[in-house]
Amino acid sequence: MTDVFRIDLPVGAATISCLMHLPGRVPAPVVVCCHGLLSHKNSAKFAAIGECLPDEGFAVVRFDFSGCGESGHRPGPLLDARLTDLRGVLDFVLEQPWADGTIGLIGSSMGGYLALICAGLQAYPIKAAVCWATPFALYEVQASLQSSEPARQKLGGFEGFGSPMSLSDLRPITGLMVVHGQQDETVPWEDAIRIYEKLGEPKRLLLLEHGDHRLTDPICRKVAIDASVDWLRERGLFPSQRDETLPRD
Repeated sequence: MTDVFRIDLPVGAATISCLMHLPGRVPAPVVVCCHGLLSHKNSAKFAAIGECLPDEGFAVVRFDFSGCGESGHRPGPLLDARLTDLRGVLDFVLEQPWADGTIGLIGSSMGGYLALICAGLQAYPIKAAVCWATPFALYEVQASLQSSEPARQKLGGFEGFGSPMSLSDLRPITGLMVVHGQQDETVPWEDAIRIYEKLGEPKRLLLLEHGDHRLTDPICRKVAIDASVDWLRERGLFPSQRDETLPRD
C-alpha cells in the first residue's frame, strides 16, 4: 500500500510544493527526487519513481524547485536558490516520524548536478545518490538560457547560475551512481565519464545505448530505475521492518 501526501513547505522566502509517497512500513529510508532545469516534480520519470519505489519499501519525496511547477519564485543565482530549496526539503524530511534518518538522492540533469553539490557538502546523512543525464559544466547551458527570452521567463527571470559552473573541483564523493543515455540530445553522454572519473569508490557507471535525455523509452527507464534501486540498497538504504500507522492529516 502506498499513501501520497501533498504539502506546501515554507523554505525561507519561497514555498516549495512537495509530494510524499509513503510505503506501508515506516519509518523508512527516504529517496528525494531532484528534477531538471525547466522540469517539475510531475515529470514522467519521477512520477514513475514515486509509484515504484514505495513498493520496494522506500519513501519518496518529489518537489518543485523554486520557480518551477507549483513552487514560488526565489530570487538570486539559480544554483544558490535551488540548493536552498533542496536543503530545506532535506531538513524537513529528517524531522518526520516516517523517515528512518537515511536518505538517498536521485537527480536528473540539473537536479543531478545539484545532488552532487549537496552530497559534497557532507551535511546530511546521504547514503547514496544517483545522477541521471547530468552535465559536467554549465557554460553552454547558461549561454543558451541568456539568449532565450521564453526560457528566462519560465524561470521567473534568470540571473545566472552562480557557482560552481563546472564539476571540475568536485571532491571525490563516494556512493554515487552515474546513469546516462548514449542518445542524449541535450547533455553529451561523455559528461557521465567525466563525472564518474571525479568520484571516489564505491561508484558505478551505467550507459544506456538507446537512452535519450529524458529516458523516454520504457525499457531504458525501467533499467535505470531498477539499477538505481539496486544501488541504493547496496549502499545501505534498507526498508524498515517496523510497521507503524501512517499519518492521515
